[in-house]
Amino acid sequence: MKHKLVLSLVVVLALLSACGPSEGEIQATVDAAQTSAVETVHAQYTLIAELTPSATITPTPSATPTPSPTPAVTNTPTTGAVEGGSAGGGCDVMTFVADVTVSDGEEMAPGSVFTKTWRVRNDGTCTWSTAYNIVFGGGDQMGGQSTQPLAASVTPSLTTDISVELTAPTTPGTYTGNWVISNAAGEVFGSFYVEIEVVASSSNNASTASLSWAANRPITP
Repeated sequence: MKHKLVLSLVVVLALLSACGPSEGEIQATVDAAQTSAVETVHAQYTLIAELTPSATITPTPSATPTPSPTPAVTNTPTTGAVEGGSAGGGCDVMTFVADVTVSDGEEMAPGSVFTKTWRVRNDGTCTWSTAYNIVFGGGDQMGGQSTQPLAASVTPSLTTDISVELTAPTTPGTYTGNWVISNAAGEVFGSFYVEIEVVASSSNNASTASLSWAANRPITP
């Protein structure tokens, strides 16, 4: 751009020299040419500035915070006893061992008196004293006591037999009685049950059949 401007001035001066104008005219012509050249250059720079897009500043995205890992929840097992067995330790824990008398579903005559005995083991860390009780827990009580104390103390790891005196109902059917052990504070920690099937006795059936036959037998003169 500067080279073109100088060349233009030289041409103008040469022309002026050939025509023979005065020094003042030459100076005025030079000043006008310089002003025009400066304005032209300024206009060109302005146009270039307008056509050149301004740089776009892209904001740097802020870093997304990484969530801290959620701590794993560990379930803590509870201690105590479940029906007919232990639950992994504790002071009062009972484990069912066996039915000593009256198996599940055993048939009984109506009104029969019988003794139900369970064999259990003390799998806890505390001794079962005579302050511990056998308590009726629900179902068919069948004449048993609501509460009766243990006959003797039972130390940990010792197996013992627990018995209740019961009477079969007089109506035929299936009957189930639930029983539990409670400690001196009345807290239950073990349970067991008895189940019987009450059926009419064969002698009663024979008597009924005999009476029915006699009533329907024809009378012989």
